[in-house]
Amino acid sequence: MQLTFPPATHSGLDRDFDADRWHALASGATDEPWQTLPGHVHRSSFGRPWSGLTVWHQVGPLGDLYVPPVSAHTILLRRSTPTGLVQRQGDAVAQTRWQPGEAVVVPAGLPSFWRSTARRDNIIINLAPAWLQRAAGGDVHLQSCFGRSDPVLAGFAQVLLGSLDNNISLHPAFGENLAQALALHLLENYASQSLPQNSHGSLSRRQMMRLAAAVAAALHERWPVARLADLVGLSPFHFSRTFKVSFGTTPHAWLNLQRMEAAARLVHGSRMPLADVAQATGYPSAAHFSQAFHRHWGVTPSAYRRSN
Repeated sequence: MQLTFPPATHSGLDRDFDADRWHALASGATDEPWQTLPGHVHRSSFGRPWSGLTVWHQVGPLGDLYVPPVSAHTILLRRSTPTGLVQRQGDAVAQTRWQPGEAVVVPAGLPSFWRSTARRDNIIINLAPAWLQRAAGGDVHLQSCFGRSDPVLAGFAQVLLGSLDNNISLHPAFGENLAQALALHLLENYASQSLPQNSHGSLSRRQMMRLAAAVAAALHERWPVARLADLVGLSPFHFSRTFKVSFGTTPHAWLNLQRMEAAARLVHGSRMPLADVAQATGYPSAAHFSQAFHRHWGVTPSAYRRSN
């Protein structure tokens, strides 16, 4: 579901706002977001082998903050008490009551101004734009968000901050998987995308036939979305959208249908042992296959074979 954003308002901004300081921010861009507020960093993932992803706990006093643009997208989650918040991101200004767990999103390259009525106690996630471009397969423009309930982003923030207390945060793959999941969530809810020139709203008939033939020839193999997308030259994110338009369902549900229809043909038209049918259609065991078959067709494979 696409989130909506509050209309811009300059209420509360004019008081003591230093316009000269604001305009000077453009020359202070940084690739290391935490260095803009070094005294506010309570704990962080700095130094961990996470490519293009950092998380840090910001704790600071009242007072206006003028933050220069950074090269990463910035996601902030309010951690403790509610606070009144006047914020400017680039040319957009809004005033809101920022509640615990609500997300603020500042796109990369925008200077920001912050004025709050309570002490700062926020979880901040910085994500490199390359993650979004990789997932989308094209240029992505992230929208500003001045505070919206987003349980998914709040959950990511807690997982990332909690991971600093155990060794899982020392594995590069942990950071990479979280960064990819974050990028997909941002794409779905906060981004407008410039699609590649050869991208359309649906798959061509030739692409659909290619997918069906490849899967039918290797039902026993794993078919993650990335592998399917690669067959037709699309990014996983764009593929998932165009696939649903073309097939009327998700890749996962479609794959399940292909496996179940092939399984029904094998159970009915051959004497192949059910364990072999399970293996041929991509199920790890006869028991797992039997459960899936019963869930789909409403009858066990053995009963289906006897009835035909």
